[in-house]
Amino acid sequence: MKKTITIFTFFFLIFFSEISVAKSWCKAIYNQNILPGELQKQINKCRNSDNFFLAIHSSYKNAGHLLNSLVAEYCDLNRRLLRTEPREGDSFFTIVCEFRKSNLRK
Repeated sequence: MKKTITIFTFFFLIFFSEISVAKSWCKAIYNQNILPGELQKQINKCRNSDNFFLAIHSSYKNAGHLLNSLVAEYCDLNRRLLRTEPREGDSFFTIVCEFRKSNLRK
């Protein structure tokens, strides 16, 4: 009986180990006073991260389209995306997603 419980526990830990592993987060913020190329530098630092947070200030004319293109390029679209629109007191388009697995990751 004790051997059966040990084997069951072992297989349980192996099967659910991926769920219990902590994931790394990375963020990139495109605000009003960002220098050219800074957003890409922030995103390049995220290559080894599992999850990705992106915020784009709504003062840019094409902020929504830019957010959509960056999601298509960097996010795993087979996973759930959490997106918010600008509202009073918060002037950013934001997205939280799982960073797309790529052969380019270090």
